Amino acid sequence: MAPSLTASRVVVVSGKGGVGKTTIAAAFALAAARAGKHVLLAELEDRQAFAPLFDVTEVGPTPRTLAPNITGVSIEPDEALVEYLRVAYGIPKISRALIRSRAIEFATHTAPGLKDILLIGTVKQAEGEQRSGAPLYDLIVVDAPPTGRLPRFLDAPRAVAELVQGGPIRRQAEGVRSWVLDPAKLQVVLVTHAEEMPVRETAEAIEAIQKMGIELGPVVVNGIWPDIRGLGRDARATLASNAADSGIELSDTALAALAEVASVQARRSHHQRKALKQLDRDVALPQACVPYLFTARMDREELTTLSHKLEGSGLL
Repeated sequence: MAPSLTASRVVVVSGKGGVGKTTIAAAFALAAARAGKHVLLAELEDRQAFAPLFDVTEVGPTPRTLAPNITGVSIEPDEALVEYLRVAYGIPKISRALIRSRAIEFATHTAPGLKDILLIGTVKQAEGEQRSGAPLYDLIVVDAPPTGRLPRFLDAPRAVAELVQGGPIRRQAEGVRSWVLDPAKLQVVLVTHAEEMPVRETAEAIEAIQKMGIELGPVVVNGIWPDIRGLGRDARATLASNAADSGIELSDTALAALAEVASVQARRSHHQRKALKQLDRDVALPQACVPYLFTARMDREELTTLSHKLEGSGLL
């Protein structure tokens, strides 16, 4: 299967903390929706990260429309366990009693792997939903845990299947594990910055996920600064010459400020080019690069800009 951002029905988006994985997941959903796909955009653990990007007050466990062709949902382990008890055992009354007693919270935080397999299992259930014989969602984009936790999160079905000797929990774990390992159903897309530490963590996560046999999609490199070259050793003199050639008069103060900004940006661009070369050496996956947006707040307009950049990568 050729690597692309839409090669699987479920795309698990992850990355080192701070690289913008949530923003990229939302931009990816926007690009896919614009292409005509009905997208479920799912966040885990009630972080409420998508709500401000789509100018809504809250994204909860009940699916709600965020934009044309985009449905948002927040998947929480407590709600997932209640749903599992309802579907597997048909005991909704006991489930509600468990919520009041906080037993569910205790179970999902103490049983090894249970919380994660419930979250993954809920995504699996959403992927299998149908309406009039056709899938309810064409694509599911999941804002997953960061790369430091991702391998353990994805390995939960295997861990639970080995821990539980038999019964419906083991059968569910084995079913979820087979689903996670199916490249037509699920792939992982990692987001990184063109910086040394994020690139290193991305390469390590890729190695761990490949050993697990899980499909990997393209890597998205977020936050690429404009590439400034040709300033030479004397940035101020170069800027002054360029301004004069353009018929622009700049004061010494303005030239000094511009030279400082340009020098900082040139150094950053240089370090980003080095990091991208390192990523090429360490990672044998296609890359989609999206720009750094000079904005104080990420909103729908900026999200749309990023979605067009992802669209232009040719990897959708």
